[in-house]
Amino acid sequence: MGRHRVPVRRNRVAIEREKDTDLRTHSIGATIVQTVAGLFVVISGTYDMSVQTAEAIPAFARKYALNCTTCHTAPPQLNTFGERFLENGYQLPGTEDGGITGKKNLGDLSLDDFAHYTGVRLRGNVLRAHNFKQQNPPGAESGTVQNKSELGFPEVFSLFTAGTLSKDMGFFAEMESNLEEGATGIERAFITFNNVGGENIANIRIGKLDPSAVFSFSTLRQQLEFIGESTNSSTDAVQRAGLFPLATAAKFYGLRDRSGTVISPYAPSLYNAVAETGVEVRGRPFGDWFMYQVGVLNGSNEGFGDSNKGKDFYGAIRLDYARSANFSASLSGFAYLGNSNATVFDGTRNVDANWNRYGAAAHLRYKMLDLHGMYTLDRITHAPTAALSNFDTTASGVTVALDAYVTNRTLLSLRYDNMDAGGDLTQRTSQTFAGMQIKHYLRSNVALYARHDLNLRRAEEGNAAARNLRHAVFVGIDISY
Repeated sequence: MGRHRVPVRRNRVAIEREKDTDLRTHSIGATIVQTVAGLFVVISGTYDMSVQTAEAIPAFARKYALNCTTCHTAPPQLNTFGERFLENGYQLPGTEDGGITGKKNLGDLSLDDFAHYTGVRLRGNVLRAHNFKQQNPPGAESGTVQNKSELGFPEVFSLFTAGTLSKDMGFFAEMESNLEEGATGIERAFITFNNVGGENIANIRIGKLDPSAVFSFSTLRQQLEFIGESTNSSTDAVQRAGLFPLATAAKFYGLRDRSGTVISPYAPSLYNAVAETGVEVRGRPFGDWFMYQVGVLNGSNEGFGDSNKGKDFYGAIRLDYARSANFSASLSGFAYLGNSNATVFDGTRNVDANWNRYGAAAHLRYKMLDLHGMYTLDRITHAPTAALSNFDTTASGVTVALDAYVTNRTLLSLRYDNMDAGGDLTQRTSQTFAGMQIKHYLRSNVALYARHDLNLRRAEEGNAAARNLRHAVFVGIDISY
């Protein structure tokens, strides 16, 4: 996430004027959505309408001989059974079978088939088209509107291995290669110790983990995938906004990590980070209706090191209701307390600050429909007054997403995002986006999709990166095995 950059500066008058900007729709965008929707309806009609039962998604389905719908409403979104499987450290809910299921004994050594441990996923866009206003340096005339289209190969390839080492001990590791960012490395890697003290009392994860994995709104299980922002290579300024659930984003302009690297306002962060290094404990000591979660991390963007030897702490609870086959619901809340986990520039140097986040989320599932949303509030505290004199210390975000099957093979996803940005007063720019995606499953582990994102607060004037992107269209593929 350290590769993200800071957008160019804006004056306070423009900042205040943006708050009065009316939300508008875009006729071109509407036409594209209608066209794409029509194409997918035609495609859907050419296939048999029955749900396939043979092609389950990777390692765990092969190990337990289950269909993908046992754990997923629509991959990567989990259903209630899949959530419990994840919570139980990749053992079937209510069991401690990790040491025996699917394994073969060779003396004292317990072995599993290689296919039960490994899986791959290839996903990304083969076509992307953007309509945006080129950003010019501060003080220059506003840029011209441009339409840009690109053909490419799906950008993200993931190789992961996961399973159980013994009874109540599991592991997970994922290596990701991102062609667009030119980066390859370990995305997440952790071990789990499950049912410590009794069934569902305490499940422990240690390593590079995603804190929100079992929250009502999971950062990594969104149907509309992350689309990175575009930066100017010569000025390091953000040219075009990134597309990601804005409730999970950093939200602050001008904020830096402890190494001095700019934190993108669009980067998933803190409790909603894709991966941070630490240890967490979660469990359901009172039954399926209540879950607790507490964790300790090295700090935001710290990786495997810990530059200040301080720690960030988080805690969350989740309340689950009506866990029937066709209906379930949950409410969750969390608090994340940072310890000198970010820096703010005071005019001469970067000084430490505490970056905290609080949030709540809800999830409603009815048959093949998933509705989930989250609100987050971020605060910067304990920084010198000089550093905060030109810095808005609060920011908030809202994301609401709906995933629904319109046929047995075709999934419609809608998402609304709003960011009330904070940070450097000459840079911060709030924004609102709407996204729509139609995803058609050729098989249960092979899907094609078309996506359209629309900026609801785009402006005809100004150089703010959050307003430059007017709308974008993506066509891509998602393959898992």
